Amino acid sequence: MANRRLTLFGIIGGAVVVAGGIVTVVLHHAATRPVTVPVTRISHPHPRSNHSGNAASEPTAAPLMLPVNAPVQNAYGWQYSGALNEWYFNPGITIAAKVGTPVHAAWAGTVTKVADNPAMGMTVTVADGNSYNTVYGHLGQVSVKQGQVLSQGQVLGTVGGNDIYSHQTGSHVDFQVYRGNQAMDPETYLHPSS
Repeated sequence: MANRRLTLFGIIGGAVVVAGGIVTVVLHHAATRPVTVPVTRISHPHPRSNHSGNAASEPTAAPLMLPVNAPVQNAYGWQYSGALNEWYFNPGITIAAKVGTPVHAAWAGTVTKVADNPAMGMTVTVADGNSYNTVYGHLGQVSVKQGQVLSQGQVLGTVGGNDIYSHQTGSHVDFQVYRGNQAMDPETYLHPSS
């Protein structure tokens, strides 16, 4: 019975009860503010490797090129948005660029969709072959139509502004690569000079 009394403890309303006695605990709560935290990059094996040796089944013989010659603002994966004060999963990369900057097709392919997306603004989706699709979001102007065949590097639109639901401030392009329904890290497909 004595052992039970000595090991009895619990927390009740900010006070700690230990062995029948009460010890007051003072909790300090500092005001929190958003903090940018670096996110560890996830490395994947090169998803475009072709074990069959059949280059025709690949989206293109060329590696992926960045759609805009500008810095990557946010990488693929979990990110913190200071604009919306929340964590979110970025299924692609965010490329910071000035409004009106030309956006190029990263791979050759066929435009399957041109739409105004509530989360990404004006978007263009391109089927690049072998179940790969690339999505370009936050476009200002679009210069392609559904069904149009694009070559790698062809201009498909321009960088637009962001919208009130954007995770990032400032003008940028959201660029995503999908294999089937699976979002892939676009940077694993980039040409080394990109």
